[in-house]
Amino acid sequence: MQTTKPEITFTNSGGLEGMNGSRSVSEEVTFTQSTRSELDNNEVLANEMDRLDTTKTYRLSGVVVRAKSNFATERDGRVHVDFDIIAPTDVLDPYWRLTLAPMLIDGDSITPLDTVYVTGEGFRDKQMGDYEAYEDFLNTIVDPSAYDSLFVDWKSLNKEILKVQKRNYSDYKRAYDLMMDYDNWRKMNEMEFLRAQAIARRHKRHVQERYWRQSEKKALRYLQKNTDTLGIYHRYMGKYEKDYTDYLKKQFSFDWLPSITPDINIHAQKDSIMSRSYIPRKYREIHQKGLTLRDIKAKPFTKEDSAKIAKHHYLIDDIVLNDMNIERKGEIFKEVVEFPIPGEEMTGLRLDTVITAEYDFRYPYKQPWKIEKSTKKLEVVLAAMVEGVDKSTFVFPLSDTLTYFIASLAQLADESLVIERKMLHKNMVDNQSLYPDYRTKKSHRFRDIRNPEIFDKIVEAYQIYNNEADLVVDSISIRAYTDLEGLWHENYELSLERAKEVADYLRQKGVRNPVPKAAGEDWPTLARQVQSHRSLLYRQAILDSLTSAIYPDMTEENIKRDYPDDYKIIRQEIYPKLVRFDVTLHINRPGIEENTLQETHREDYAEGIKLLREKEYMLALEKLAKYADYNTALALVCLGYNDKAQEVLEALPETGRNEYLLAIIKARKDNKNEAAKHLQKACQLSPELYSRTRLDSEVRELADELNLWDTLNNQN
Repeated sequence: MQTTKPEITFTNSGGLEGMNGSRSVSEEVTFTQSTRSELDNNEVLANEMDRLDTTKTYRLSGVVVRAKSNFATERDGRVHVDFDIIAPTDVLDPYWRLTLAPMLIDGDSITPLDTVYVTGEGFRDKQMGDYEAYEDFLNTIVDPSAYDSLFVDWKSLNKEILKVQKRNYSDYKRAYDLMMDYDNWRKMNEMEFLRAQAIARRHKRHVQERYWRQSEKKALRYLQKNTDTLGIYHRYMGKYEKDYTDYLKKQFSFDWLPSITPDINIHAQKDSIMSRSYIPRKYREIHQKGLTLRDIKAKPFTKEDSAKIAKHHYLIDDIVLNDMNIERKGEIFKEVVEFPIPGEEMTGLRLDTVITAEYDFRYPYKQPWKIEKSTKKLEVVLAAMVEGVDKSTFVFPLSDTLTYFIASLAQLADESLVIERKMLHKNMVDNQSLYPDYRTKKSHRFRDIRNPEIFDKIVEAYQIYNNEADLVVDSISIRAYTDLEGLWHENYELSLERAKEVADYLRQKGVRNPVPKAAGEDWPTLARQVQSHRSLLYRQAILDSLTSAIYPDMTEENIKRDYPDDYKIIRQEIYPKLVRFDVTLHINRPGIEENTLQETHREDYAEGIKLLREKEYMLALEKLAKYADYNTALALVCLGYNDKAQEVLEALPETGRNEYLLAIIKARKDNKNEAAKHLQKACQLSPELYSRTRLDSEVRELADELNLWDTLNNQN
């Protein structure tokens, strides 16, 4: 009876693809008897614990409680399901192959994950032997492109080739002989033409002379009779022309010409005469195309001719058998190779490993998974089957189910920030410093200020405060300062005049109750500037003179005399900073009697928190961005905008949650030391974050690597 089976269990660590992993908690438990006295890693004795730690395995007396659920950390809509596949030696054998097929359950859908094959050495030897037998079969197959060389009846083929070559030679010899006969015939025709041409020339001369003599005789008779001889020669020459042209037409068939004369060039009409003469049928094509011996080519015997002939001399039976083997390769493979070895092209395979079956098999399985926003948990179950070389099979019962609860950073959302808490103060002040640029050192008129626009922000601030329904600006104090040039009492009067001028200007702009005040020379600022100015050679001596001065005017003269180079620097670089106005707006809230805490429920903020918990991070950020607080930073961290989140957090007060998010950001940036400091500070400020640390992969792996667990726990 089968007593053991392959199982799956949670890994000690795991995590996101490209990140770290999840951590187990006890949600479902199984009980197994145990008599071991030693404790495994992460095990504790239940009677020694005063509170529940869901990340531990509790050992009872004789009973061990083991976790059957995990938290899987979600990042950007993805989790990493990590578990170990364990196959004990009872289900392993050298002549078996164990198929392990995990399945992931996401809601109503079941998705097969990549399969793991655990193959015994003997089983693999059987597979390799089958592949060698199949390879032997493949080696007997001839590629169709080699049929012309391997599957040909060469004896009959060579005989046929010789016959064709002889036929080609006979065709060439026959064409050659015909061309030679034609050439002889053509030469004979030309000789006949030349003979006829010679006869025609002789006939022309003979006829011409005959008619000339006749004309001469007749003319002589007419002379003897005293008869006019005019026209006699012309008539006889006409007869000569008619007689000779009739002869030419009869002899050379000049019918194609519209007219001929006795002076016609017979040789120039040779080609026309020859082409119209009778040509034997067997020479007509040669004559019409004007072929010569050079145009007669012997037909070569080519590879194409050989291949064409070979097609009719194949070993048909051998080819048919080879073609059948090609078509049946797939069938033969299935018959010969009983247990195929998965190749690289096979989909759905995670591992195919060969073992000796001497030890338990353990494989850490990591599976990234994209989840829906509504997904609360995932489940994993393992199906397993064993096959033997004798073709026997056994299907194991399904393994226990592992449950992964989705842990999201969105769970860290702080809903208390939905309520905006603001302290309303009864009395407030707004202090601003302005640096005017006067045309001369002793100018006090407002029109002498080169940059009067600097006072616009005072007017603007005054209007903003007064436009607030619950605020009133009671007054504005304007305190004027000068540098040290000139006499002390004159500078005091100068500062008062300048303050009055500015007060008048503000009054013209609608500001009520501007109060001018004189401050005179600004010695404290001068001392601070001298102390921070590293380029002054006698900085300390000058500073001592300033702090111990009794007579201001004399002190300045002494510095000018004793340290002229340093004084020049002071006058050029520090004195312009001493001429300023300190403006203070005194603001009152008449609607309250004392400072009051105001609380406001922010509907859009509450919607942002709701979207954040629903993992609608971008929509949540759109609602929370304008507040630039902890939840804004949390939405940015969930989206992976680490730099922007860090910028927001560093502008906030130091709290446990703020430090926790900074630890996650620094860990993502691989700044481990900084991350560790923020994590320790987070657990110190908010001890409850210690248990959360085990759920977030970034800081959990950090704590594992740097051995921070005891330190973090001691923060409690």
